[in-house]
Amino acid sequence: MSTLVKKYPAISLLVLAMIFGAAPALVVGTGLLPPAAAQLGALSASLAAIVLVVIEGRKGGLRELLGRALIWRVGIQWWIFALFFMIIPSVASLYLYHLLGGLAVDWSGLEPLYTVVPMFIFLTIAAGLGEEFGWRGFLLPRLQSRHNALVAGLIVGVAWAIWHIPLFFIKGTSQYEQQLQSGLLPVVLGYAIFVIAQSVQFTWLFNNTKGSVLLAAVFHGASNAWAGYLGISKVPFNGILVLVVVSVLFTVLIVLIAGANDLSRTFKRNVLEIEAGQTDANQSSNERVLQRMKISPRPLEKGRG
Repeated sequence: MSTLVKKYPAISLLVLAMIFGAAPALVVGTGLLPPAAAQLGALSASLAAIVLVVIEGRKGGLRELLGRALIWRVGIQWWIFALFFMIIPSVASLYLYHLLGGLAVDWSGLEPLYTVVPMFIFLTIAAGLGEEFGWRGFLLPRLQSRHNALVAGLIVGVAWAIWHIPLFFIKGTSQYEQQLQSGLLPVVLGYAIFVIAQSVQFTWLFNNTKGSVLLAAVFHGASNAWAGYLGISKVPFNGILVLVVVSVLFTVLIVLIAGANDLSRTFKRNVLEIEAGQTDANQSSNERVLQRMKISPRPLEKGRG
């Protein structure tokens, strides 16, 4: 089992996360739990990651995974990005949608700004920490040991998008309402493209913040909170597609500036450290979980172990 997880981390995480995510919904369907308990499925990716790290059996693996939530000293600019970036594509897409013939932008119905705070805290804990130990903490470093940062981010995005598909069949979710109005296939495809593009943005953030799951969780929670506050989910599907295009353009810009190999102009991509005495045919000996500056490795000194 350990070998299988190490060889196929993406499939392992996706399958286990979908099983854990479906379990609460199935129990709710039997009437043993209230409907609100179905929201526990949001914790499935992180729970799956913890289980898989234990199965891997790497010494210090669980400590390394959970320790990523303690990485907070990363530079104020990354905190600003994580907390507020989603405002830019959201507002831009609303006005662009209006210019293309869509609904006029009307801010008169906005709730007081302070109402974003409790929404952000809840979503950072539930959606952010509930998922990001899985997608970024567990999966991304393992994929970046085998692929460049862009490819790894795209693979995580595909798995992340597939994980969201059940939401399109659950009554009460914005995804369910959208697919009823505009059709299942176009809505799923549009949502998948958005999630994959955003996954590359997460990879860029992750690689520039020393592999911080905390920053990824904050970005996740803030993105969902701002999208909800600004009413993105209530916009007709054509308006959602405008947001998808804007997000893709931002992602392309990031790749052009930061470079596909590391998605960073300062750090090497964040990869999984191999323990002393352990080997992984898919990982080079120079790659480590801790970020390193882009300099040539120092040669070993003679006489030193």
